[in-house]
Amino acid sequence: MNNNDNNSSSCESGKAVKRIPEGDDTATDRLSHLPDFIIHHILSFLETKWAVQTSVLSRSWRSAWKHVPVINLHSLRFREPSSFRRFVDNVLSLRHPFKVHEMIFILEEDDEEEDVRFIAKVAEYALSHGTQHLVFELTGVWSYQKEDSYRFSDLFSTISNCRLKTLELYGVGIDSGFESYGFPMLTTLKLGQCLLASDKDGVFDPFSILPCLENLVLSHCNHLDRGYLGHVSRLKISGLRLLRLKLDSVWSTSLEIFAPRLKSFRFHHDMGELKFSKLSFPILDHAVIQIDDESSFMEEDKERLMDCVITLFQGLSNATTLLLDSRTVEVLTIIPEIIEQRPSPFTRLKTLIVKADSVPYTLLNYFLKGSSSTKPTLEFV
Repeated sequence: MNNNDNNSSSCESGKAVKRIPEGDDTATDRLSHLPDFIIHHILSFLETKWAVQTSVLSRSWRSAWKHVPVINLHSLRFREPSSFRRFVDNVLSLRHPFKVHEMIFILEEDDEEEDVRFIAKVAEYALSHGTQHLVFELTGVWSYQKEDSYRFSDLFSTISNCRLKTLELYGVGIDSGFESYGFPMLTTLKLGQCLLASDKDGVFDPFSILPCLENLVLSHCNHLDRGYLGHVSRLKISGLRLLRLKLDSVWSTSLEIFAPRLKSFRFHHDMGELKFSKLSFPILDHAVIQIDDESSFMEEDKERLMDCVITLFQGLSNATTLLLDSRTVEVLTIIPEIIEQRPSPFTRLKTLIVKADSVPYTLLNYFLKGSSSTKPTLEFV
């Protein structure tokens, strides 16, 4: 078909055909013509290793990764630890000196002597570049049941103008250095697989120095009452502005919580020793309780569990909504003393939500009889 035939076909279809001049790549390379801030935003969703590799796409992309406000580093993307260290060093040295909005650093290897200096260097870079959201996951190099591993004070140096709003630490030892650090803008703190141990005697209250803390999550954390160098301490969680608290498998022989503004409390306990010494939640709204401690079915552990549950429920006396799962109901039925001999502490309860097919009457009566106003609503889900 000749050119006249092409033109004839176009006219017959009634649609104008836009011709693209030969050698014009603008229509086929629209990505390179996006504004820089959009390219940087797209790259912020990639791990930094993949973002760096986009530099081969075209000349305009050669330095794009250097401006990305998110740094995401994962050691498992490299075959050798030394390769990962070299890559991180190059990224931090070649990146343009703009602020870092978010940093994710995941290290899964075991070379403690080398790692301390390396991790501290990465942490210092993040904090000195105005990072607001920081995730440090060191679970591959640290065990939360060991005392001879990394401490927070070894990894983080004091930054005078720290702008962190969200901090997530996994596999880091929280020692007394954390108390003296200070995060004036921090609103959310998540600790996972961390050892909580003081290097001085007395009450260990690491979170009281966080004036803006609203959300706190402790997951699989172990408190050593006889901490570093043999010092004896009691763990205290206090937060004057704390609104939401989640405890997931926290081990402690003495745990005190003071949160006068707390609205939501989520508690999950599946193993290990836990003893509450005091709980203070004067305006608590919502509480979720999950207790599935296998050891609770052993006769010698019933008394320990009963003491823990009694103190827990007394501390939740102001809750207006309480949720219990089926496993919790099962555990509570093995300690009938708490049901038969004690009055219900739940004086403000409005709604009881139970994730179980059936609940013994004595157990239901314990939770529902304490309300001084209207009868609480019972919901099965």
